[in-house]
Amino acid sequence: MKSDDYEFAERTTHELRARHAAFRILGVPEDADKKMLKKAYHSQSLKYHPDHNAGDSDTQRKFVLLKCAYEPLAEDKPCDELLEEVNVFWDVPDGGRYALDNLWGYFLWWREKFLE
Repeated sequence: MKSDDYEFAERTTHELRARHAAFRILGVPEDADKKMLKKAYHSQSLKYHPDHNAGDSDTQRKFVLLKCAYEPLAEDKPCDELLEEVNVFWDVPDGGRYALDNLWGYFLWWREKFLE
């Protein structure tokens, strides 16, 4: 496998995870159209807007992630904050038993978590 192929596979896998996380953040199915995405974004933004949740210290982060979930799906704009949060949504550990910096390490981690 060439290094270019490996980098392409890594980037594609990461972008797909970000896309799945965006659908979960918005609470819409993966076949949602732009109208459904916009409706979900508006309802969620009212729910998590910092002005409406003054007591919640995590509201600003949730609001930014909500915007970052909407932009790649509806406007096809990548959002760096969402890409950084992908591992949080997928419950991937930072270190430990497997080297998670490559696809084989992810496979071994996934196999142990879901099949054993």
